[in-house]
Amino acid sequence: MESSLSPDEAGSVLASSDPEALAEEVARLRSRLAMVEAERDEYAAQNAELFVLQQVFTTLNSTLEINDILSTVMRGVSEALRFKRVILFDAVEGGSLIRRLECDSSGTVLHATDPREYRSPSTMNDLVSRSVELAFGNEGDPDRPLEDGRGPYCAVPLIAREVVRGILYADSPPGEEVSENQLRMMLDFASQAAVAVENARLHEETRRLLEESQRLALTDSLTGIPNRRALNEMLDRELHTSERYDTPFAFVILDLDDLKKINDTGGHGLGDLALKRFAQVLKKNARKGDIIARYAGDEFVLVMAQSDREHAQQGVQRMLAAMRRSGLSTSIGVSMFPTDGVDGQTLFHAADEALYKAKQRGKNCYVFFERKKGLESEPVPSTDGSAT
Repeated sequence: MESSLSPDEAGSVLASSDPEALAEEVARLRSRLAMVEAERDEYAAQNAELFVLQQVFTTLNSTLEINDILSTVMRGVSEALRFKRVILFDAVEGGSLIRRLECDSSGTVLHATDPREYRSPSTMNDLVSRSVELAFGNEGDPDRPLEDGRGPYCAVPLIAREVVRGILYADSPPGEEVSENQLRMMLDFASQAAVAVENARLHEETRRLLEESQRLALTDSLTGIPNRRALNEMLDRELHTSERYDTPFAFVILDLDDLKKINDTGGHGLGDLALKRFAQVLKKNARKGDIIARYAGDEFVLVMAQSDREHAQQGVQRMLAAMRRSGLSTSIGVSMFPTDGVDGQTLFHAADEALYKAKQRGKNCYVFFERKKGLESEPVPSTDGSAT
């Protein structure tokens, strides 16, 4: 690049008072000034783009919500590279694409109105198959990605673990074509977005597996209802709530009568079927807010929240009648909070003692525990569930 004259040379030109030489020097100086200003503007634009890029990458590292990550990237492309439209496509099984999100020049990100709106075959297919690293062109190109293209476009893949997870598409840039710098920064955006999305996906999968393992740890594998461990956790919460609001509840143990006989005559498969049916009847007839669980073997627990003795008796009679209608026989022992106990262990022992008395009295009946009078048997319900 040609440099300007030194002070001595400039002085010499001025001293010569040659108008033609002076005009040439002024022209050279103006040309040099224009080049410097162009370089300054270019550096300023690059600094602005890098600043936005840094902000986007910082935001990506602060969230694990996939939609937040993608929206941040799209707004970053719109702001830093000044594309008037940015679209995010999801790559799905089979190599097809779903149009997921769209960002306009204002930075507003919305869900795509038509998830399948793109041309196939087009350069998008080449990106998904990884036969090309990036794609760019004009709205008139025969292999353009969209029917409603808006001037020059570019598209880059989001690749994580050697798999294309999506396509980042942008069109309608500020200039007459997509510049090399814009392509480079689009690749940077896509690369960082792919890493962030993969991290978020792995986090979500880990969280889901953890929740599933926790659910399985609290669920009885045979009947699908809560198990003993879950019962202990739920009962602790119920005790806390009942103590705080001074409300009674009933702790009920239900035993499937003659399970051993069922297993001996029909095999354990028939016994398992009876236990499953027992749990289904229990779940169907329990009130919303009640706690049900399989405690162990043939023993199940029902905690009837906010129930005094009268309401507990009505609930037990209803449950006993439902079991009988399903061809099941059950013995039931009932204890009341707080009269029979103020903790899970005491309530269980009281209800278990009442259950034992119900077994002694011929099964297929219920007994309430009475702390002062001993054990008091309730009338045995008839086949229609009413007391006799």
